[in-house]
Amino acid sequence: MQNLDSLTLKFFFEENADFLKNGVIQKIQMPSRKEVLLYIRNKGENRKLYINIDPKYPHLCFINDKNDYLLKIPNKPPMFCMQLRKYLEGAKIIDAVIIPYERIIEFHFSTFDEFGIVNNSVLAIELMGKYSNIILYNKKTGLIIGSCHNVSSEKSSVREIYGGIKYILPPKQNKLDILKTSYSTFLENKSNISNNFYYFTQPFSEFLIQKSSNELELFKLMQNAVFNPSLIKEFWADENNDFNSIIFNYYSREITKEIIKNKKIELTKQLNSKIKKENKILEEKINSEKFEHYKKAGNLILQYIYLIKEGEKKVVLEDIEIELDPNLTKSENAQKYYKLYSKLKSAKEIYEKRKEEAKNKKEYLENILFSVENAQNSIELDEIEDEINEYILMKPKQDKQKKTVNIETIEYKGYKMLLGKNNKQNDYIIRKLSNAEDIWLHAYNCPSSHLVIKQDEKNITDEILLYAAKIVKENSPLKNSSKASIIYTKRKYLKRPPETPNGYVTYRQEKEIIV
Repeated sequence: MQNLDSLTLKFFFEENADFLKNGVIQKIQMPSRKEVLLYIRNKGENRKLYINIDPKYPHLCFINDKNDYLLKIPNKPPMFCMQLRKYLEGAKIIDAVIIPYERIIEFHFSTFDEFGIVNNSVLAIELMGKYSNIILYNKKTGLIIGSCHNVSSEKSSVREIYGGIKYILPPKQNKLDILKTSYSTFLENKSNISNNFYYFTQPFSEFLIQKSSNELELFKLMQNAVFNPSLIKEFWADENNDFNSIIFNYYSREITKEIIKNKKIELTKQLNSKIKKENKILEEKINSEKFEHYKKAGNLILQYIYLIKEGEKKVVLEDIEIELDPNLTKSENAQKYYKLYSKLKSAKEIYEKRKEEAKNKKEYLENILFSVENAQNSIELDEIEDEINEYILMKPKQDKQKKTVNIETIEYKGYKMLLGKNNKQNDYIIRKLSNAEDIWLHAYNCPSSHLVIKQDEKNITDEILLYAAKIVKENSPLKNSSKASIIYTKRKYLKRPPETPNGYVTYRQEKEIIV
C-alpha cells in the first residue's frame, strides 16, 4: 500500500488551487466518521472534494456522481459533521494553503454569524498516516472548535487535539530541504534519504536511486523532483493523468479491494456457519440395531406366547433376551414392541428425508460459497448477498427497485457466449436471455458458472464447444485440476423444479466434454 506523500499532495494542491480559492461550500456530508465530503462551487462549476483520514489510505481528491461506493451517507450525521455544517455551509474559502514539507492543507473561511459579526475559521486536513485528522479551529483565537477524532493526553504525550484548546501544528521534523542543501551535505546524508530529507518517502527514494547511475545524478533528480511533476507521475505509474485522477484511481482501487475482501470474509463466515449446521444433520445416526430388535421382539413374543408365563420380567427366545412388563399381558407386551418399532420406523423416515434435505441444502450452500470465492467485484458480491438474505436468512427484501443483473458477454469467432458468475446471474441467463436451441454448459457434479452459447442459426463446432468448456472449467473449483468433466445440452432440456432456489436446474440428453 502506497501512502500519499507530501510531494504528490503538493502537486495536487498546485493543480487545484485556483478552483479551491474563493470556492463556496454548498453542502457537507460524512459517509463515515473518517470521511468528509465538501460540495464546492466556484467559477460556475460544482465539484465534490472527498477527504479520507482512514490510517490505511489517508487521501483527498475530487470525485463525481459515479463513485457511489464513497457516497453511502448515514441517516444520522456524526457530531463533527453538524459542527462543520454550522460553521462552514455557505462559507467562502478566502485562502487555501499547503503547509511546507507537510501533508497538511488548510482552508481559511470567512462567514457572518446571526449578529452580522465576521467569523474566520480554518479547516486543517492532516493526511499523516495513523495521525491523520480533520480539525476545525478559530483563526483569531487559535482554539479548536472540533475534530474528526479527539486526541487526549492518554493517547499522545506530544500533541493533544480536542475542542477548546489551542491548535498547534505537528512537531517539526529535523530534516533537510534538498533545494537548500549542498552536494557535500547531501553525500553526508544520502545513506537514509527518507529520514534525512523532506518530501522523499522510502519507496520514492528507492525509485529515484534506481533511475540514477551515480550520486550526482541522484542529487539532481531529487532537486528536480520537487518542482517536476512528471517524475512523481512516473513513480505512480500513471503518467497520462492529472494528480487528482492519479490519487483517485489508486485509492479507489485499494478501497474497492478492501471492500471486496471484507465482504467475502463476511459472506464466507455466514455460509460456513450454515454448512456446519447441515453437516451436523448429515452426521446424525439412527440406531438400526434397536430398530430391528423391536420388530423381532414383537414377532418372537407372539410366536412363543405359549412358553411365556404371565408376570415374567424377562424371557430368552431364540437366544434373544427380551424384557417384559409384568403389568401387561403377553399380547400387550408384543404390541408395545410393535409400537416402538412403528415409532422408530416413522422417525427413520423423517430422518432420511431430513438427511436428503440437508444434503441438497449443503450442495446449494457450497455452490454459493464457490460464487463468493469466484466473485471479481462488489456488484457480484451484492447479488450473492441478496440471494443469501432472501433464500437462506429469509430476510424480507429491503430494496423494492428492480436491480440490473450484470452478465459477462464473451465473443469468440463470431459466437456470443453468456457467463453467469452466481445463482442470480445463472437464473437470469436461463430464464431471460437464452432460447430453446442455445447450448448450456456446466461442470459435472460440481459448482460452476453456467455458460450459454447463443445459436443464432449457426452450427456450433467442436472447437467452440471446447473453448466454452474451458471457460466453465476456469469458473469452477476444478480450474487447477488436470481433468474436468463438463456437460452440455440444449437449453430446452433444462428444467427448474418448483420451490427450488435461483440457479438450480435439472437436465436431460446431456453430453460430456473432458477438458
